[in-house]
Amino acid sequence: DRLLPMNTGVEACETAVKLARKWGYQVKGIEENKAKVIFAENNFWGRSIAAVSSSSDPESYSNFGPFLPGFESVPYNDLAALAKALESDANICAFMVEPIQGEAGVVVPDEGYLKGVRELCSKHNVLFIADEVQTGLGRTG
Repeated sequence: DRLLPMNTGVEACETAVKLARKWGYQVKGIEENKAKVIFAENNFWGRSIAAVSSSSDPESYSNFGPFLPGFESVPYNDLAALAKALESDANICAFMVEPIQGEAGVVVPDEGYLKGVRELCSKHNVLFIADEVQTGLGRTG
């Protein structure tokens, strides 16, 4: 229902994480400072401390710690791993994934993956954040 324009992708994703945590506390009822965000592995959304805190790429995060708490990851394109993570922790407020990963090539998920993500997030009352900075607005054809 609202739009918050940003100048950069990292700003957009940082804001999405902030809003997800706030929603987790105010709407979902997560205890203060306990909200967690799950990310798909091999993600890339910038070079900020928050972005590298979610990274699984040693070239992105090495020598930049300590990292932000409350960030976890699951393999990209793995609904079973996401389901297991969501079922194991009620403090998860969001899952952020690039619909098509683009940093190390073009990685397209299996058919039905994003629909499955949506269903799992809805089932567990978790926000679904689609990082479409590189692939949005029809850029993939």
